[in-house]
Amino acid sequence: MRYFTISLGGGKIRVKEGEGLLEALVSAGIWIGGDCGGRGACGRCRVRFLGAFPPPTEAERHLLSRGELDDGWRLACQHNVEGDIDIYVPIFGEITREKVEIIPAYVGPLKPAAALEVLEAFPPSWKDRQSELEGLEATLGNALEPSLPLLRALPAALRTDDRWITLIRVGEKVVSVRPGREKLALRGLAVDVGTSTLAAYLLDLETGEVLGGGAIANPQLPFGADVISRIARVRKERSALKRLQEATVSGVNRLVEELASKAEIDPKEVVHSTIVGNPTMLHLLLGVDPSRIGESPFVPVWRTTLVVSAKELGFTVHPEAVVHILPLVSGYIGADTVACILACGLHREEKPCLLLDLGTNGEIVLGNRERILACSAAAGPAFEGGRISCGMPALEGAISRVEIDGGIRCRVNGGGTPRGICGSGLVDLVAGLIREGFLDRTGRLRRPGTHPLAPRIIGSGKDMGFLVEEGIVLTQRDVRELQLAKAAIRAGVEILLLHFGIEPKEIEKVYLAGAFGTQMHPESLVMIGLLPEELLPKIRAVGNAAGTGARSALLNRMALEEAEHIARKVECIELSCEKSFTEKFVEHMRWGDEGGRE
Repeated sequence: MRYFTISLGGGKIRVKEGEGLLEALVSAGIWIGGDCGGRGACGRCRVRFLGAFPPPTEAERHLLSRGELDDGWRLACQHNVEGDIDIYVPIFGEITREKVEIIPAYVGPLKPAAALEVLEAFPPSWKDRQSELEGLEATLGNALEPSLPLLRALPAALRTDDRWITLIRVGEKVVSVRPGREKLALRGLAVDVGTSTLAAYLLDLETGEVLGGGAIANPQLPFGADVISRIARVRKERSALKRLQEATVSGVNRLVEELASKAEIDPKEVVHSTIVGNPTMLHLLLGVDPSRIGESPFVPVWRTTLVVSAKELGFTVHPEAVVHILPLVSGYIGADTVACILACGLHREEKPCLLLDLGTNGEIVLGNRERILACSAAAGPAFEGGRISCGMPALEGAISRVEIDGGIRCRVNGGGTPRGICGSGLVDLVAGLIREGFLDRTGRLRRPGTHPLAPRIIGSGKDMGFLVEEGIVLTQRDVRELQLAKAAIRAGVEILLLHFGIEPKEIEKVYLAGAFGTQMHPESLVMIGLLPEELLPKIRAVGNAAGTGARSALLNRMALEEAEHIARKVECIELSCEKSFTEKFVEHMRWGDEGGRE
């Protein structure tokens, strides 16, 4: 296999011959626009060849101007790496790093499944005729799950003058056995596999301390912005499943390497991992065909908690590390939702509470200790910046908050020059435009003549847009994408209320999960009509609740059992089978307020 070099001004990446240019860039941590799954339909993954450049494809002739083509601009999704190349990627495509929000301290009981044990092993005798494995089990007082690495390590551990041995086990599985008495570190890894973003947390399993956390754009993004497009890719291409699986694993390993390096520890100290994500993402992580999730009756291949080894997945931690994949509820309600419920304690609440996890897939949960209802609304990727002309995930460089009141102020993740706008910034922006009279109830942009920001309205008709920052424009199509997303979520909320038999005022709390929820102004959600106004004082952001739930399962073995109980308790409501869903969806396509100033 030959390798070539992609030069990027200040850096270089090494790529296999024939690898897609778009996939190579995203795999290297370079966030580049594009949400059509590499089909050459959106025209956003633009790069400029600085040396010899390839002839334009039909898609490029359609989406790029003659001047751009002559200057070497091409679409990354249209080309494979067949030699050393030198390209320019716009600032929007520079390497991104998300500064994961402040991670709350763990407050539950510290009872990890991983344990370090120092034992005096008694040698076998003629009398009992036990094997060495049986002798170890007798010393421990319980049966073990034998593995080939364990059997290979036992002779050296047991046949020494010192009868003491040190072992690490997770549950009933022995991860490591060594001769003598040693003080070995126990580390854990919690991973949240999101459609747009991978997040990971490195933990000390003996103290509960978070040693580090980080997130990157999901390397699967070149295959499509949402789960449906990725499922379609698997159906269409025989090699896609393996490539999607490898992309996710490479992303997790990159996070492991970075977090371990910053914490100055050996990644092989990680002996236990918990993973959450929506059903499609978990199927793809395991290399399991998710096609049945994309067709009626939308069923996953499995639902219960899975236990695999790190080496089976290809994770660069301890090869025998135990990996728990938390349970699924259905084809569209996954382990991430279960982890959110676990983290918020919704299943213990006396009064009904609402939980919203508004990522690329919008999960909605309503319930208490007596009953839990859940649905998945096909909101599309707008809440994570997908299908938005200047959209991007909530990574460094994204506009995450916008305030409009005569003037406009933007907050950028990590500071510096904005590269795009993420979901929370988009909602803030649209809410402000509604409030200031730039959008009518149908979502059509208009130009209030006397408003000081009126000059920011550019273009006309269908090409009208609002200039947010230099190079960042909110288009009429962007507004429509957000309308579709918020209408789907609001309709889903109302369907769950109907099934639960309560009014909005009877909801005790509203939990807003994810990076979106952390950076969101609740007032903006109410302004665009995503939630009823009476719920405004009840909204509370809970951060990456899916990641928090995954961390809880690492630090408390009882939480793993609790997650299984939650998954079996949740009742799924299939919105496509609800006769009133379409009616409610159409009703909430309009904004809730006509807007004020003219």
